[in-house]
Amino acid sequence: MEISRASSATFDIRLTETLTTGAGGIGDRGGLSLVVHGRDGRVGRGQTAPIPGMDGPGLEALAVDLDRWCGTASGTPVDEALAALSTFTGSPLARFAIHTALADLACQDAGLPLAQWLRSGSPGSVRANGLVTELNPGAVHSRAIELVSQGATAIKLKVGVAESAQDVTRIIAASEAAGPDVSLRLDANGAWSREAAERVIGRVGMHRIDYIEDPTDTPSQYREIEAATGVAVALDVPVTHDAAAAIDAANVSVAVVKPAAIGGVDRVIDLARSRPELRIIVTSSIDREIGLAAAIHAAAALPRDEDAHGLSTGLLVRSMPDALLPHAGAVAVPSEPGVWTVDPLGAD
Repeated sequence: MEISRASSATFDIRLTETLTTGAGGIGDRGGLSLVVHGRDGRVGRGQTAPIPGMDGPGLEALAVDLDRWCGTASGTPVDEALAALSTFTGSPLARFAIHTALADLACQDAGLPLAQWLRSGSPGSVRANGLVTELNPGAVHSRAIELVSQGATAIKLKVGVAESAQDVTRIIAASEAAGPDVSLRLDANGAWSREAAERVIGRVGMHRIDYIEDPTDTPSQYREIEAATGVAVALDVPVTHDAAAAIDAANVSVAVVKPAAIGGVDRVIDLARSRPELRIIVTSSIDREIGLAAAIHAAAALPRDEDAHGLSTGLLVRSMPDALLPHAGAVAVPSEPGVWTVDPLGAD
């Protein structure tokens, strides 16, 4: 299949509420949609947006990357365009949109949903961790109870947004609500000092916690924090073309991977295949439909698919289709050929 034309346009990501994290608040933001037309009439779509709390290009710089690629895409076979992404020098965020759109076309041509195109036999649903952001320990306990009743097998608690003593109480409240069969994950978004991280975990007790994500803003400290606390430390992989190098620098055994941050769902799968010992948790970047669907496909296509992933973020986005929301602790993998069959933005 040959590309006839490609274009990008802006769109809005509007949240149901501002999300408070240790790195600051996350609210509404703009994104870019990419539409790639094949000469056979099929249309491939991708989406991208600056990732809150992460270094990376702004919307204008992303638009430049996408427009530059669109200007050279016409007349290129889809398989050649996909192969050329191995030397793409623009932002990983732009590459994510381009790869998603091209993979969408290739999957439609093959008659396969993206997850099956990435790995034959991938499951039809993926477990998703529940998200707790409430500051009041009582509210934390109630929310965790609610998530467990809804089928969550893992709960992610945002920490670093309150004083350490309050975080201790919040973590214990979440742990008691979750019980022994639900894993509790902490995400400090780099807000703690090393001393605070070790103090909080020491007071809570290592047996309560599955892992802690980005306890400080210094990844070189992560291995020492893990050794001191006995709790696994996870790196939220930054915006980079070389995820493996970032993981090696942090020396972690758990990586939280946003497909947009590392440049595409193909890179998530390549990382998993090259690092079978690495525990990978796939999460979306609080995206619109196509970006979230791409992350769901990536999680389903992992060689090891028994974990719960950060794929409940659709609950934070206004007007997200029910089909992309968690039900009974899991999200369904879109089953139609391509990435996501509905175009919510009306782009042509």
